[in-house]
Amino acid sequence: MSIPKALLLLFVVVGLVDSVYLTAVHYSNLPLYCPDTGKINCVGVTTSVFSEVAGIPIALGGVVWFAVFGILILALPKIKVLRNIWYILALGAVAYSLIGQGILGEICIYCCVLDSVLLLSVFVGLRYSKELV
Repeated sequence: MSIPKALLLLFVVVGLVDSVYLTAVHYSNLPLYCPDTGKINCVGVTTSVFSEVAGIPIALGGVVWFAVFGILILALPKIKVLRNIWYILALGAVAYSLIGQGILGEICIYCCVLDSVLLLSVFVGLRYSKELV
């Protein structure tokens, strides 16, 4: 397995763990381990109007994105057009997240991790696209 592919799979694991945790917190009474005062306010961000689109938690979208991306990397590496569409979705999600946090004036550490992993996935995926096949 190439280093870029292994790195992308590491991003998939980190993204899935983070997204599954945030989704579980959304649907249950699990505690959210993050400060909830001042600029860093995960509770404020994850319960805001920006935490859902059409009633679906953004975190659940992250679970789907990373699961499908893992499949694209492992099982369907030759279908570059699907990966490119997936990269566009990732960039849109990051933009939505950053705009939402900017409007709220609060930052969610978990959201920032997801944004970073999404951006890194796009960068590494595009930079090493020939090595993924």
